[in-house]
Amino acid sequence: MKSKILVLIVLLSGIMSCDKDDVQDFPSTNDEDKPTWGKPTPPPVINGEAAFKLSGDEDYVNVMENYMPKTPTFPKVQAKEGKLIGYVADLTGKPLQGAYIGVRSTVVGGSYSSASAETDENGYYEVLVPFGAAEIWAAGCSITYRTGKAGIGLYPADGKVESFESTKGLVKNFVLLTYGLADEDERAEKPWSSGGYFGGSLYINYDLGDPDDMWATPGSLPYNAEIEIKLTPDGETLYGEAKTFTVTKMVGTKNFTINNLPVGRYTISAQLKDGRQLKLRQTGPYASLYPHHGLKPKEALGTTKVWFTPMGVEAKSGSPNYGNWRPVDIKVELP
Repeated sequence: MKSKILVLIVLLSGIMSCDKDDVQDFPSTNDEDKPTWGKPTPPPVINGEAAFKLSGDEDYVNVMENYMPKTPTFPKVQAKEGKLIGYVADLTGKPLQGAYIGVRSTVVGGSYSSASAETDENGYYEVLVPFGAAEIWAAGCSITYRTGKAGIGLYPADGKVESFESTKGLVKNFVLLTYGLADEDERAEKPWSSGGYFGGSLYINYDLGDPDDMWATPGSLPYNAEIEIKLTPDGETLYGEAKTFTVTKMVGTKNFTINNLPVGRYTISAQLKDGRQLKLRQTGPYASLYPHHGLKPKEALGTTKVWFTPMGVEAKSGSPNYGNWRPVDIKVELP
């Protein structure tokens, strides 16, 4: 078991490193003031199986429910007047270099100015906040993902992204998550939105029709059908998560969303409860624009693979406490 944990930590050390962007850099600490992070800790074990059943009126499910991984212990740092400072790490407590933190301040009249910084090798950042009412508008990390990069929004360790006065110092630490609850307001207003979660999102849609109706759209599902979607990790989730999810849905509303899947590659299968396999076909604007996003192949009977891609690839494309993964639109049909 210890050897498996060691292998996982070594693997994460190669994957979970932020790439550098061109912003102003400055030293955060001197040699005698170097922070102490302590020993890396293994990420939480996410395995087993979970099943969810949706009625005809329900149109979304959060498969990780209210579970939030425990954030690492950050080095102690004192607030500095007029500055936003803090650390960025992954779930193992490994400091992340090159994470991007952006701040903007507004003054009377509506004009605003902004400033930004990137974390150093200790995961530390320091931003001189422009005068006015300040807010953190960007907090992201660009990681190596599949054959390219992925810009991921960061989670504030205290769960808050509050506005603050520029003259007052503020300490804000961030964590790289690949599942979990993001912006609370987003979930309250749009619980089906992928932006309210750090995990990946699937938007399942279908047509309804009487199979004896000659005017029904080809592939339509019967009105009394029950859809079963099964998602099995394919060994490439970012923190080694290995949980299988099964979602059954009585047809009713014409779509439903499966939210907060730990990001990685999955095998996805679709059938009706009576055993008939369904055809899966990727739809929506991202299907043709991003060839590596979503289903592979884009159309299949019964079973295929599914990947998630981010809204951007640079660290500064990540928003604080906001999911940054494109939802995958999938239409299910009878063959």
